[in-house]
Amino acid sequence: MLHRLRRPIVWVPVSLFLLAIVVWRSRLWEAGQQLGPIDARPLLAALLVGQATPALWALRSRDLLAAAGSRVPYLALLPLTSFANTMNNLTPGSAGELVRLYLLRMRHGVDYRTGSAVILIERFVSLGYLSISALLLWIAWLQDWPVLLTVVLIAALVAAPGVMYGIGVRPLGALAAVPLGRGFGAARWEAWRSGLRRVDATIAGLLVHPRRLAAFAAASGTVFVVSTVQLLLVAGAAGVTLDPRAAWGALGLSITAGVLSFLPFGLGAADLVLVALLALAGVPALEAGVIAVGYRLVTTLPYALEGVAAYAWLSARLPGGDMRRAARDAAAAGLNPGSDAPG
Repeated sequence: MLHRLRRPIVWVPVSLFLLAIVVWRSRLWEAGQQLGPIDARPLLAALLVGQATPALWALRSRDLLAAAGSRVPYLALLPLTSFANTMNNLTPGSAGELVRLYLLRMRHGVDYRTGSAVILIERFVSLGYLSISALLLWIAWLQDWPVLLTVVLIAALVAAPGVMYGIGVRPLGALAAVPLGRGFGAARWEAWRSGLRRVDATIAGLLVHPRRLAAFAAASGTVFVVSTVQLLLVAGAAGVTLDPRAAWGALGLSITAGVLSFLPFGLGAADLVLVALLALAGVPALEAGVIAVGYRLVTTLPYALEGVAAYAWLSARLPGGDMRRAARDAAAAGLNPGSDAPG
């Protein structure tokens, strides 16, 4: 059912409606009169700073793959991670990740078990870090928590995935234990259960190792820092000064809302939440709307264009140049997530 939310006939009206609320509440049509000329220099700086994000995605992926025993050249991962990020924001079913799994296996010999484990960590552990850190920093700003307390809580958050897996709290393992054979077919479900356990074991091996987890958390944290700096620069262009804790909190919570909305790039949902949280932080409605739109211009737009460029680059290197065939082959191998078959 959720995949229907990504159909244009559904998501376009929903996104436009939410964006219309942002425009109406912010009265963006008055920006030219009330704010005057926008300083373009911070916007350009935000655009340039943001180019560190795709590089960090590739670096994080390379380190996780290397820790799992699969060494893939950094430059080869740049278009892969950029493409996957764009496709996952645009389409249901993680089509970008299926193509990434296929290319990692066919071009770099990374088995589907390892590729699946790395991608699941990148997607879900990273989102957990972002969401919970945003909530902590938002509360820390509201309540003016001591810096030491905030640092201790963030450190505990970083360690949490390793502790969970270390004591046996494993989501994939729990899923594999559910008796779903009647719904999927006994033989198929047994293959899935075996594959899920193997992927789960790979995830555990990566997360329970303190140095590997710290490296992943550092890379993910740096991505969040870059995004926060971009928001601060965009706010500065609109003449607004934000507390970094409030900026991180508002941005992280709005991104989380966008992910949970299942709208492409969270368009509309993330913007509405960001404007609302900026208003709670004392930013006037007009400036909050300008900041939300400006942030989209320096992040979503360039990342989407880079993803399209990566799509063109990768398509030319696929058998027959067919992304759908690659996704179909990876999905077929995914009937057993532990499969090493080339697909």
